[in-house]
Amino acid sequence: MNTTPTTSKKPKISYTVVGGTRIDRLRKFSFPFTIILLNRGGLFYRSETILELQDLKVGDIICIEGPDIPYDIEPLSRKFPDIRFLLLRDEASVGEKINLGLEEAQSKLVMIGWSNTRVIPSFLNKAFLDRIEQSEAICTLPMLKNSRAEVIPSIQIPAFIRNKLKLLPWKPGKNRQKSIVPFDYCGIYNKSIHMKIGGYDHRIKNSYWQKLDYGFRAFLWGENISYEPGFLINYISEPVLEDNTPDESYKLFYLKNLAVKYKRGRGMLPYSRIMRYLLRSDTGLIYSFQEFREVRKWVTSNCFQFKKDAAALVDQWEAPE
Repeated sequence: MNTTPTTSKKPKISYTVVGGTRIDRLRKFSFPFTIILLNRGGLFYRSETILELQDLKVGDIICIEGPDIPYDIEPLSRKFPDIRFLLLRDEASVGEKINLGLEEAQSKLVMIGWSNTRVIPSFLNKAFLDRIEQSEAICTLPMLKNSRAEVIPSIQIPAFIRNKLKLLPWKPGKNRQKSIVPFDYCGIYNKSIHMKIGGYDHRIKNSYWQKLDYGFRAFLWGENISYEPGFLINYISEPVLEDNTPDESYKLFYLKNLAVKYKRGRGMLPYSRIMRYLLRSDTGLIYSFQEFREVRKWVTSNCFQFKKDAAALVDQWEAPE
């Protein structure tokens, strides 16, 4: 089966690796596990978070920085010799950084966190991680609490209201719950499934639509994103607000997901969708037609990956109790 994960060839991200011991570090622990730390919130948060993660003694730790490299990287690499720092030379979206981190990771399960978050260590044990691996979710989500210890409504439920897609926020409870996206990208990712669906799309720069594309693609292709009780992450400072204004990123998300129809066991992007797209696109008829044709080629290449379309996904979504 011909599978093309994204609509165009992924650009190679140029980066340098500083520090770390890779395989030897994983061998120290009974369950291979990787934590990827994305920088946000200043140098103090990052240094404190690295120290706390290292004290957990759970596995490999990767910090992704750049392209503006902080001045304290060399001192940090000497202070934490087991930590790997990936120093990017070019601009990259959050999703691209996560893709790169998972490619570098040696373990099956990889947790994504931010430098302004704190992981509650009680869940990080072999029994919990075994359960996560056996669930085969592409991404397992934590309960998230803000700096005031209030539970964030991080479960996102998709709904069509007056023919427009809306995400309805919900607080996680005592049972597993599906969510269409990983809130703030946080969660434990299954590396092999993440790679199988193509990871985050590098062409979608807006983080709101990038995550939504990832989540819809995962569910439309038969995968699952779900909250797991007992998995807890706290924020030190508030998460970043995202821009959900329809833009260039939305157009690609729409074509790859909402415009796809599922019929006779396969996904398809029918030409009947093109007029609506051309009329609403602001890039001109010729370029818009090229965009449509390129995504249609991608959908055709991946037609048998689709297990349903967006309408069926939303209609069949079970409301949390």
